[in-house]
Formats: sequence, structure tokens, C-alpha cells
Amino acid sequence: MKQDSFFFRNGILMARRLFLATFIVEMIIYLVISALPLSYPTLLAVIQGQQKAIDSQPFMPVLFSIFPHNLLIASLEIIPFIGQFFFIFSTVETSVVIAIEGTSVHTSGIFVFITLALFPHTWLELPSYAIATSASIYLIYIIARRRTLLREKIRKVLYLYFFVILELFTAGVFESAEIVMEQTLPSPNNIIYPLLLWIPAIPVIYLLIRIFRRINRDEYVTNPEPGFPELTPTP
Repeated sequence: MKQDSFFFRNGILMARRLFLATFIVEMIIYLVISALPLSYPTLLAVIQGQQKAIDSQPFMPVLFSIFPHNLLIASLEIIPFIGQFFFIFSTVETSVVIAIEGTSVHTSGIFVFITLALFPHTWLELPSYAIATSASIYLIYIIARRRTLLREKIRKVLYLYFFVILELFTAGVFESAEIVMEQTLPSPNNIIYPLLLWIPAIPVIYLLIRIFRRINRDEYVTNPEPGFPELTPTP
């Protein structure tokens, strides 16, 4: 019998645990890099110009400005070998932008990041990138160590990619709604109403968690042999 560990069960790497570790690394990068006192006025002007161009649009153009861009990032991150490097690069790049924005308003970028984390889209978008990257690492592992399972597991990786598409589209919907409310509503409603989006976001996030667990249902099986369908309550 194969020994189990945090990452392995029945001798096979668990994608859901790999995602958790990747997401923790992603959050650490954001917290560390965004806290740096960085100042690049030229880059800040370019970023603000791009942001204003998006913020001035109605809901649907905002959505279809955000979603394809985020999907492209995740699609690159799921490519084996390339994806891991792009994940680190894109996470560091975004963290640097947050740090610059924080410095421009004479505060730490970590407070800018925490502010972004108050809104639902952050908790949909950031996990998507971690899922894409962990799926890439999982695929490398299957090819290198468990090639006999490749046909079965490649289907799982495809399901994870489709899940990332769904999650990023959902994140885009919430982020677009937040942007439109922020730009069109008077103060303080332009802050209160986006925060109230947590009301529909909580059941949506719960449903997505259930779908994610369903995709990874093979990792809850006590015994991988046929005739042992019992599931364990392990998270």
C-alpha cells in the first residue's frame, strides 16, 4: 500500500492539494511584492490611462475587455513548463503595479491589495490562476511518473481548464459590475453597492467549490481499485 501524505494519496499526486499550495504561494507573492515602496511615474501614467479607458465604458464592453485578457493569462499558465514561469511573472508583475499604485497615494501597496481583497472578484480571479498553474504541474507529473493514467487524467485537466474559464467569466461579471457601480454611483453608494455583491457572490463561490470538488472526486476515493467506491470526508 502506498503511503499517503499531504500531496499524495494512494501514491498519486492530488491536484486539489497542489492547487492549495499554489494559491498560498500566489498570495505570499502579492503580499510581499505589493508591500515594496516602488515608484515609476511613467509606468503609473500608462497603467492609469489604460484603466480609465476601461472604466469609462458600460458593463458589457468592460466585461469583454477584462475576461479575454484574464483568460489568455490562465491559458498560458496551464501550458506545461511554460505555465509555471508565466504564473510567477504575471503574479510579480501585477504585484509591482499594486506597489506602484500604493506609493503614488503615499501608502503601502499592501493596503491597496487588501482593499481589492474586500471585493468578490478577487476571490474568483486569483484562485483561477492557481488552478491553471497547478493543473499544468499536475499534467507534468502524470506524464513523467504516471503515464499509464494519462488518458484518464488528461480528461481531468481539461475539466479543470473549463472550470477556469467558467470561474474567470464569473469573476469578470462581478468585477465589471464593481467598476460600473464605482464609476456611476454617488459616494458612498459607489463603495457600499460593490461590497453588497458579496450577497450573490457567496452562493456562486459555494457552487464553484462544489464543482471543483466534483472534478477532483477521484482524490476522495479510499481505495483506487474497482469495487471500492466509498468516499472519505477529507477536505
